[in-house]
Amino acid sequence: MDGLLSEFTAAPVQAKIAVADLALALTISAVTDLRERRIPNAVTYPALAVAAACAISLGGLPLLLESAVGALVCATPLTLAMWRGWMGAGDVVSGTAAGWSFSLIVLLDVAVAGGAQALLWVLAAKARRRDRPKAVPYGLAIAAGTTWAFLTGAPLF
Repeated sequence: MDGLLSEFTAAPVQAKIAVADLALALTISAVTDLRERRIPNAVTYPALAVAAACAISLGGLPLLLESAVGALVCATPLTLAMWRGWMGAGDVVSGTAAGWSFSLIVLLDVAVAGGAQALLWVLAAKARRRDRPKAVPYGLAIAAGTTWAFLTGAPLF
């Protein structure tokens, strides 16, 4: 953990802003999803704009393109669900922060966190003798998986 803190401390201010932007967006998204079962676009779009501005400032067009590919990596598996209106694109912000290759780790970690969360919700409903939940607030899994990926740089399994 000391290495991570010293790496963050030594990072350029734009990188610190991008990480803080991501952390704030993930926190707000997790809380609103738990409360309202939705991640507002009013969180996602400004976070994407800040991440894009930081990418341009740090590395110009090449880094912006890599961030865009990272966002696509996180969005692609659930594109059909987004088009059908079953879910939003809250996890796209996670993909912009560290480029496409790291986005694969984020995607894996979010998927594992989502599966674990869904299982826990089903078990909790069963223990309370209630029906299985029809929906699980995925914003919490997005925040947990992304946080794990940034803290460890490795998949959850």
